[in-house]
Amino acid sequence: MTTQKTIERSPVVAIMGHVDHGKSSLLDYIRKTNIVDGEAGGITQHISTYEVTLEDGKCITFLDTPGHAAFDTMRHRGGSIADIAILIVSAEDGVKTQTKHAIEVIKKNNIPYIVAINKIDKPNANPEKVKSDLLEEGIYVEGYGGDVPFSLISAKVGTGVSDLLESLIILAEMEEMTGDMDKLASGYVVESHRDPKEGVSATLVIKEGSIEKGQFVVVDDCVTPTRMLRDFSGKDIESAYFSSPIQLVGFNKIPAVGS
Repeated sequence: MTTQKTIERSPVVAIMGHVDHGKSSLLDYIRKTNIVDGEAGGITQHISTYEVTLEDGKCITFLDTPGHAAFDTMRHRGGSIADIAILIVSAEDGVKTQTKHAIEVIKKNNIPYIVAINKIDKPNANPEKVKSDLLEEGIYVEGYGGDVPFSLISAKVGTGVSDLLESLIILAEMEEMTGDMDKLASGYVVESHRDPKEGVSATLVIKEGSIEKGQFVVVDDCVTPTRMLRDFSGKDIESAYFSSPIQLVGFNKIPAVGS
């Protein structure tokens, strides 16, 4: 049954692929072009989850993929933290071992995905070879006998990135993702660590419902009040809802990533 509060929700997008194929450069480029004046200093380095707002007002939450093991944990718990994946492949190097692992995770979790062929500005770039490499892995991109969308990009200089973001939004609309504001928040732990000053904190992504100060969050046998509730940039907030990355401080012990 849909209530009045069931509305479209923003996609949670994981960027996956081989270690030096440009995941970080892509996230950095997207983040830089989306940073509001004065916010830059607020983004702490270990937070690899953040929300960007596009020119048309639509939001996307990006995850710099937690280790594949975290994905496996999430899968065993009957769900996936990511709604959509970007499989990033270097136009110079093509498909590598970690690319294959990422493909495996995407397929096992049945996540809709887009292929981003990166480093197209490099002298040895060969996007066509990448497309045929992908065929061997059972990935048929548009124009190569399939319907998997792809974008040719250079994450360093930003070529093609806006097209990639547009494709993400289109894919998200096709998936018809919704959330209910009235439900209590549920989601996943993306990162957790112990801070010498503040104690145990965790970055969580809300997949359904909403959260506000004055509540409690339980993760397995870990618990925390929502007294210190922050957004992804470390700013104190009163409440948050589905698709938002949040930080919570005050857990009695370190919650497991992926729980």
